[in-house]
Amino acid sequence: MMSGGSRLKAVITLLILCQALSWRLLAGQPHEFPAGPAGRGSLVFNFGNDTWLNRDDGYTNGLGLSWVSPQLDKKSESAWLRFLYSLNTRLLGNSEKNRRLNPLSAEAASERWAVLSIVQGMFTPADLTREDLISDDRPYAGLLYAGLTFVRNSERKQSVAGAGLGVVGPFSLAEAAQKWLHRTYGWTDPQGWGNQLKNELVLDIWLNRFWTLAGPGKKESGWQPAVKAGFGGQLGNLTTCLEAILDFRFGLNLEAERDAVFSAPLFTQLFLPGNEKTTIYGFCRLSGQVLVRNLLIEGNTFSSSHGQQLHHFYGQLISGLVYHSYQAAVTFYLVVRTKEFKNQKYFDPYCGLSLSFAL
Repeated sequence: MMSGGSRLKAVITLLILCQALSWRLLAGQPHEFPAGPAGRGSLVFNFGNDTWLNRDDGYTNGLGLSWVSPQLDKKSESAWLRFLYSLNTRLLGNSEKNRRLNPLSAEAASERWAVLSIVQGMFTPADLTREDLISDDRPYAGLLYAGLTFVRNSERKQSVAGAGLGVVGPFSLAEAAQKWLHRTYGWTDPQGWGNQLKNELVLDIWLNRFWTLAGPGKKESGWQPAVKAGFGGQLGNLTTCLEAILDFRFGLNLEAERDAVFSAPLFTQLFLPGNEKTTIYGFCRLSGQVLVRNLLIEGNTFSSSHGQQLHHFYGQLISGLVYHSYQAAVTFYLVVRTKEFKNQKYFDPYCGLSLSFAL
């Protein structure tokens, strides 16, 4: 039977091989993809951790790797991109009908993308030195899932639909990953992973709609503000919630529709390839949720496990700085949120870093 470290190495090796294979497939048929930077889309690395704030509790670490497609087109020479375009139109509406009725309408000029992601997150109580079950704190939990998200922009309206399939529990490899990380850097060895949530298959669906309420047009440049607002939510045995979001940003050469914000687990923003201008801005995003279910706090759905009583109303503030060009994007941000469960003794802020590169 494989040890936790061996399983972790095997999964990392598999991910590297899959990424190398996908790159080889793309590189082997360049004529089927648009030319120039972002012609094969972009690769995005996401990292969230509370170590930067000298903390190690709650949501303590997250890693994500995503491929964002080039802009999807029905006439693409790539069968893979045409397939993604077909799925996008089925989920988010078909602009071909609108184009025939009114070729100049915003709906007819829709832009579409697809996002493939793999994400891991780990969650722990505040006291990592205790080996026994800590009855008044959140459970140890790991999450590993693969997601597929579709984005459609129609002038100043953005629609997003996606789904993720994965696992919570030892199969997520969160225990092995955290122990390896802490051993490598000489941090506190977490003792309580023997009490983590049991293995459970999770399926989540997310839907969002956003509007740009104020902001510059595509041909405008200079220092200007922008305001976006939207709503959405998740449905599944991992999380079920409704969410309202208000986004303020101020910066240079803003293109407010060149990122996608959505309600997926852990990482909720991605930059879309094809930015025409170099953009630098700061942002502040407020969100409020009505939560019905959060497996990572309440415990397993189909078997008995440790858990806490959920706060059904939850707020979050994300603020950060962004650099976004045709070739790359970088974001550094801070997340501050309200307490997630009753009798929670600590707040759970963390910092995040996102790096995106055109392929």
